[in-house]
Amino acid sequence: MLLCPLCESHTQFYARDRRRSFYQCEHCQLVFADPKTHIDLAEEKRLYETHENDPADAHYRGFLNRLWQPLKVLCQQSNYKTALDFGSGPGPTLHLMMREAGLDAHHYDPIYSPDKTRLSQSYDVVTCTEVIEHFCYPQQDFIRLRSLVKPGGVLATMTKPCVAAQQFPNWHYKNDLTHVSFFSERTYHYIAERFGFSVDRVSDQVTFFRCVKSC
Repeated sequence: MLLCPLCESHTQFYARDRRRSFYQCEHCQLVFADPKTHIDLAEEKRLYETHENDPADAHYRGFLNRLWQPLKVLCQQSNYKTALDFGSGPGPTLHLMMREAGLDAHHYDPIYSPDKTRLSQSYDVVTCTEVIEHFCYPQQDFIRLRSLVKPGGVLATMTKPCVAAQQFPNWHYKNDLTHVSFFSERTYHYIAERFGFSVDRVSDQVTFFRCVKSC
């Protein structure tokens, strides 16, 4: 029996397609791909490079604005100054949008921008747009993300919500083999409880985790 890679609880079979099997945690309700089907780093990088992420592309900026527009309001209300875009990918863009709004913003990506000095600091704002679904070991990754957020700061994530088991085999989002973790409403609340956040579900895709003072 597989254990959940987020909370280490027992899991049950959820769905299967022609390439992978998926399981759901009985406690936090994370849905995840069988670890035996995880691809290696070289193949992961090859698939990432099929994405067209261009800072000058108005369509891509519009996509990022789903997260950035509500986050920008929060930054202004909270007087946030520093930011990190975690998992910025092959065409870092969001940190530029944050800089345009006056934030001291930087970016990090384990493949394309692997400057680990960025991970030794903490920030008012940490963003993860289309990133958390790539987490093979989400418990470890959320421990790292938590360490990057200052007390009172925010971790802002964007990913598609997990669909029901009956729909899952035909769901396009899980067809990307780099997508291995899928989040339900319960999963977001578990993350908040486990890692010392309050949670604000801004939309079905965007979630803000506010770091409480005990972070």
